Amino acid sequence: MKSILTFFILLFFTLSFSQKNTSKFSVSYHKNIETYFLAEILSADHRKANKGFELFKIKECSTYQPIVKKALEKYGHLKNSNIAYLTAKINDTLLEKYGIGNDVMMKPLLSHKEFPLKGWAESYAFERNTLTKEQNEEVTSLIKNYIAELERFYDKEKIGGFFKENKAFYEGGIAEYSKQIPVNFTSAMEQFYGEGFQEYIVLISPMMMWPIDDNEGRGIGADVQHKLGNKSIYEIASPFMRVEQPGYFGYDNQFQARFLTVHEFGHSFVNKEVYRYKKQMEKFKDLFEKSNLKEIMTKTNGVADYQTCVVEHLVRLGEIQTAKIQHDEERAKKLEEYHLKNYFIFLPQLEEKIKEYNANRAQYKTFGDFVPELIKVFENSNIEYINKELNVIKKIR
Repeated sequence: MKSILTFFILLFFTLSFSQKNTSKFSVSYHKNIETYFLAEILSADHRKANKGFELFKIKECSTYQPIVKKALEKYGHLKNSNIAYLTAKINDTLLEKYGIGNDVMMKPLLSHKEFPLKGWAESYAFERNTLTKEQNEEVTSLIKNYIAELERFYDKEKIGGFFKENKAFYEGGIAEYSKQIPVNFTSAMEQFYGEGFQEYIVLISPMMMWPIDDNEGRGIGADVQHKLGNKSIYEIASPFMRVEQPGYFGYDNQFQARFLTVHEFGHSFVNKEVYRYKKQMEKFKDLFEKSNLKEIMTKTNGVADYQTCVVEHLVRLGEIQTAKIQHDEERAKKLEEYHLKNYFIFLPQLEEKIKEYNANRAQYKTFGDFVPELIKVFENSNIEYINKELNVIKKIR
């Protein structure tokens, strides 16, 4: 009897160990990302675009993000350093000249070897279909030159020492975030989208500032293409809970953690497919700009162009379908209500349309195969319908 019990105990630990080590999902943090957001904090006084908001973020977030407060205490004297000026300059240039936000910095930072290592782990070139070939090359050069300076800043100011001093906080944040995530959600996503990636990695970023209102933070999606053709995808997550007592780290909210994680990973499945059909979406561009949709989506969700509007709808559709595959009807319902309240008015039609995809997987092997059909939902709309739906939501908000 004792030997049988011992056998099952050993089997249990073997299986547990195996599942843990074969999982494609993990939570960590990245020194390149954190060093960049430290440089952003130092650069606020020198910004031209959004300076008021950047200064507000520092004042607000330093009261409930311990890492931001500690960074200011230790490195605040560097507000007039070279990296502070350079960080302000690259963000202003990207925004004012190319219409690009700081989210584009994540991919190159992850493609570079993690500091203090030098050089690039993977090749990097910026590419966006709204820019010309020359403009994409200009942005690539700007970013590469900046990261070389950021690496020098890391070495000169011994930023690695800061992460060692705060190792316990980062480990606590990783553990706190890990507790919120549903088991096997990456398998559910791969089932829905019909493809998968090598790794799914959440990178907590206690240094990233985003004013916390109603337990909402900021997530940024990124992916890195490896030399052998495999791809790792990332979510970089700001805190979404105020840290107001010891033992908490800013990530103790299950709904927000699950929403952000599935959402940001979803972009790696959706973006590449939607951007293939830029010309096909010209009709919706006209609807987006002539109705009230552009104004409202820009103001409430930061969605200022028609391609992004389509992408953000389809990513949210993927979140809901992932929850349903996991038989988490409560989460699916909550996501539907949450996104509709935030003016994603095409979701009900998209949910109806996606039934065709789910019922015909032999024909539509991947989500990308079905994207042209989903785009029709947007193209076949009209200004009257769009404005009517927007007004309905305004009244119930």
